Amino acid sequence: MKFLHTSDLHLGKVFHEHSLIDDQTFILDKLLTELRDESFQALVIAGDVYDRSVPSPDAVKLFSSFLGKLKRARPDLEVFLISGNHDSSSRLSFGRELFAELGVFFTTDPIDADKPIVIGEGGDRVAFFLLPFLNPGSLESQGGDPLRLQARLVETAAERLEKARLTALEKGARRAVLVAHLFAAGGLTSDSERSFLGNAELADVGLFAGFDYVALGHLHRCQPVGTNAYYSGSPLAYSFSEAKHEKFFLSVMLSDERPIVEKILVEPLRRTSSITGAFEDFQGDLSDEVKAKKNHYLEIILTDKGFIDNPLFFLRQRFPYLLKIGQDEAVKVHLQESCSRFRFAAPDVKRSIVDDFADFLLDVHGGINDEEIALFQTLLAREAG
Repeated sequence: MKFLHTSDLHLGKVFHEHSLIDDQTFILDKLLTELRDESFQALVIAGDVYDRSVPSPDAVKLFSSFLGKLKRARPDLEVFLISGNHDSSSRLSFGRELFAELGVFFTTDPIDADKPIVIGEGGDRVAFFLLPFLNPGSLESQGGDPLRLQARLVETAAERLEKARLTALEKGARRAVLVAHLFAAGGLTSDSERSFLGNAELADVGLFAGFDYVALGHLHRCQPVGTNAYYSGSPLAYSFSEAKHEKFFLSVMLSDERPIVEKILVEPLRRTSSITGAFEDFQGDLSDEVKAKKNHYLEIILTDKGFIDNPLFFLRQRFPYLLKIGQDEAVKVHLQESCSRFRFAAPDVKRSIVDDFADFLLDVHGGINDEEIALFQTLLAREAG
């Protein structure tokens, strides 16, 4: 069986105050084009369909339009979706019974994860298990206590899923696929994911070794995290840390041995880039490198040692999709100069409030005015009296 794996659509995403709805429309049209290939029997979306738990009307309209176009073009195609940590489980599950009649299967409650949807015929029957993001308290221990840590939630879910997988095989399924939204240990992150703190929030995908393929969502970089587990990554760059990452859909062919996974390159409507240089480098004649990125979503890191006033306003006149300006070098120089002006006393030296006020004047104004010191002392004496 062959299916297409994607995830982390984040429909409705606003990138540095710029709506990406046109870019996401373009990407979903690309996905529709790929799925016209009738060798694909299913589409898997592994969570984070929307960017917010309360998605914008434009985002909902876009996804509704996509599903409508998809089912009109490929009424036989099965679609599997789960909720991610950005999604609202209750909102995403609206109409799930009706959608299931049309071959679109939503799972947003982890309790339903061990209830497979089996598709295919004869020796090609595949059981799809759908494990949405595990919010704290969404599963209980054997003693009935709500589980909070991701690692424990995943362990409990894995135990139940393995039992259900074996049962599905006994009932005639040939293979089993798991769709899950989680942070796998060993996965490479970017700046656009909601990261967890501590190793207790990382999942061991080895717990799902029995599955023929594990289709993962959450991390935005396309990558394997085991012999049978892959992140498709997000189809668009959602942070400047992803500027050099290529984006893909994954074509997955199940076989008797390891799954055959092929990357389908996704070209965006507009690329994301980060460039570095002095303010004057972006005036007058531009280098070929800068010209090539002029209409990208841009982050410009200025190397000037002094602050440039309102550079975003001036540079956006030449770079219409400039979204972010960094002045890291100027900040560094300013902090060094500020620190050098402070007079740090030894621990055993007593300082007065007048000494602290003098340091304040030195830091803010670059010098100490005797009249201001005298006035401060007068006001201080008045308050003390």
